[in-house]
Amino acid sequence: MSKESGFKKNFDRFLFGKRKKGVTMQKQMSRIIVICCVIAVLVQAIVMVGVIINSYVRREVKDTEFILQSANDSMNNTVQFLEERILDLQRDSRILSFLTQEEHDLEEARAQLRLGANLFSDRNRQGYQTPFVTEIYLFNHQEECVYDNYYPQTVREQGERKAEMMERFRRFLRQKESFFCEPSGEDVALSLYLRDEGLREIGTCIVVLSKQHVEEVYQAVEDLGACAWSVSIGDKELIGKNTLRRGNVGTFESVRATGFGMTLRAAVSRGEAYGSLGRTIGLLLLLSGLIIAVAAVIGSLIARRYVRPLGTVAEKIRLVGEGDFETKLGDYSAEELQLISTTFNDMTSHINQLINQVYETQLLNQQAQIKYLQAQMDPHFLFNVLSMIELKAAVNGDAEVQQKISMLSKLLQGKIFRKNELEIPLSEEMEIVDFYLNLQNSRFGDKITYTLHSEECKEDPKRLLVPRLSIEPVVENAVAHGLEPKEGDGHIDVTIRCGEDLEIIVQDDGVGFDTTSIGSGKEGREHSGVGLMNTDHMIKNLYGEEYGVRIESGIGQGTTVTVRLPKIERGVEE
Repeated sequence: MSKESGFKKNFDRFLFGKRKKGVTMQKQMSRIIVICCVIAVLVQAIVMVGVIINSYVRREVKDTEFILQSANDSMNNTVQFLEERILDLQRDSRILSFLTQEEHDLEEARAQLRLGANLFSDRNRQGYQTPFVTEIYLFNHQEECVYDNYYPQTVREQGERKAEMMERFRRFLRQKESFFCEPSGEDVALSLYLRDEGLREIGTCIVVLSKQHVEEVYQAVEDLGACAWSVSIGDKELIGKNTLRRGNVGTFESVRATGFGMTLRAAVSRGEAYGSLGRTIGLLLLLSGLIIAVAAVIGSLIARRYVRPLGTVAEKIRLVGEGDFETKLGDYSAEELQLISTTFNDMTSHINQLINQVYETQLLNQQAQIKYLQAQMDPHFLFNVLSMIELKAAVNGDAEVQQKISMLSKLLQGKIFRKNELEIPLSEEMEIVDFYLNLQNSRFGDKITYTLHSEECKEDPKRLLVPRLSIEPVVENAVAHGLEPKEGDGHIDVTIRCGEDLEIIVQDDGVGFDTTSIGSGKEGREHSGVGLMNTDHMIKNLYGEEYGVRIESGIGQGTTVTVRLPKIERGVEE
């Protein structure tokens, strides 16, 4: 036996068990689902690890470089604001008058400085709470000073601060440097020369820069982990911070040159940037293991859920085999199982309906045979006798008697002689109704009146077919049970209505009855409704459950019976 056939045999044995003992379909499906889930999850985990590593590295590099560059850009915009303010002050005529010792007013120069420095500008904060420039001082060669502050100061504090800045101004002149920086409390004081258009030194400017503002700018860099950032002039660092540890392998770095000879640097360790990658991969592997375990449990539950209905189907089929056609299958979410359920239920319903139809048809035939035997006589003899009486009435000139006998003859002819015809034209059925009501009108006089009319019928009544004696028994029932017991006059209205189906509405204003008594079999004043039920069963057997007789009635409220039939024309079925 080859290795391939041996592997296949072992694989089949694992999936389906030994052939002699067999294995349930539930276990087979559970094993297949678990194996598929495990393979799918493992493949997905491998692909995801590769994709995550690649996308993570790219994203981290891009995000880190963006944060470093954004911090330097924000700091550069703030320094540019300071540079623009100083250039504007150097061009201002009132400030120039103060710096060149021409005629000037110190208060006017200070007011102009406050206006030109604009320390309360949004650009001095650049979206942060703390301003970058908190104080600015201008000195001319006569050691006169004008100044502006962001934060309010008392008169005493202003005097002390002005004296301190005067000492800084003198130290700056001794340094002979273009820029001079030194600490000022928790901040940094930057001293620089002011020049005219000919680049001649005409004064000195001292600005106090907030360390807190710079720290806020580079806070996003510090949030990355081990990092270093600084604001320096030449080799001298003004403000900075370094948390990089020895042994860090490489850094991401951003360097930016800005005004006043300042250099902005920001760097972060690559190890910090990639530090969460290992944790992410570990979490992914753990998650994959959990998914496999959950998939195994869910696979077993799914297999059990979808195999259980098959057992139910087998049990229902067994019951049908034993003759129980009332059993039904429930609804299922799976399309195939729902199709089986629907087909099975339709099959049992159809079989049960056929059985009931055969039984009811046999019962109706038996009842019809009994009634026929009870009233049996030679119909030809009866018709011949009526024709003879009609002829004698005509000879004697009694037209009314002749008409009534003719109607009775045609009524009997329609009910007896055509017993082998199942369907007749609607016009002939309505003639039978008209004959019957006319005879009853003659019998009771004005106590019973009637109307026959049609609504919205474009079809020819001579072409529309209806079951024979499907309307006349309803009219006869209305006279016998509705109008005859009524004290006073009564009226019957027969309406033909043509829509999608054919409806014949028989409405009387008789005594009415309780519709809950239909089919109860009680005699006397209560209406048993046997005739209406037989007509309803006949129509349903011929055309289906959607057709038949609908009854609306109440004691003392009259009765409305609607006979609903399909519109069938001679030679055409709709």
